[in-house]
Amino acid sequence: MILSFLAGSLLLASGATIAGIDLGAGGTINLGQGQIDLGGGDLQIDGNLSVAAGRLLGVGNLTVAGSLDGGSGEIQVGGDWTNSGQFLAGTGSVALSGDIGGAALISGQSTFSTLEMINSGGAAYVFQSGLQQQVTDSLTIRGSAGMPVQIESDTPPQPAFLWLAEGGTQDITHVGVSNVHATGQPLAPNETNQGGTGNDRGWFGQGLEMIPIPALSIPGLGLLILTLLGLAIFRLSGQRA
Repeated sequence: MILSFLAGSLLLASGATIAGIDLGAGGTINLGQGQIDLGGGDLQIDGNLSVAAGRLLGVGNLTVAGSLDGGSGEIQVGGDWTNSGQFLAGTGSVALSGDIGGAALISGQSTFSTLEMINSGGAAYVFQSGLQQQVTDSLTIRGSAGMPVQIESDTPPQPAFLWLAEGGTQDITHVGVSNVHATGQPLAPNETNQGGTGNDRGWFGQGLEMIPIPALSIPGLGLLILTLLGLAIFRLSGQRA
């Protein structure tokens, strides 16, 4: 059954399993401490949905055109994440599981508190190019040996951007990156790019290229100082002349 909710409000205090939800403009759903399991059904939000302290599970494709408030709850999405409205992360978590061997598109621009992309079957997470996804607290990206998760841009070689706050935590293993730049703290600095095509600035220990400056011996340093002083005196005498 597809639940269409066009107006009014719905407060769920206990678990429910629904094949899909179309929350129309003006409609309101508040999970409270309850749970909705869509069993792979899609969720279209044109109204206002508050997860509060609840759990929103088994979502296929999630589309936010209205408002989604993550509260302190949990959101699990197996398909695409599309945000053209307002997503308020709160302190909640978003888990994008992705289809095994398939691709999940992350489009629009969102700020997450906790974001997980975990798939042991070689899924690809495809970010909309030119836009930045932000994570403030915790980022987990985890594939498996031989089946790494792929992080990609949807229009290569134009990059997409993934930002993790300086104080945020990361748990990243078995990942390949293609045309996605890390614009916050460096990501997976001790890992290698597994299966990605590169253009992965900010990942795998890459960042600003450090240019080594050769160390000078004490006599060499003294000679450099004398040379600079000589140049300064020469310029000064030229100005007086």
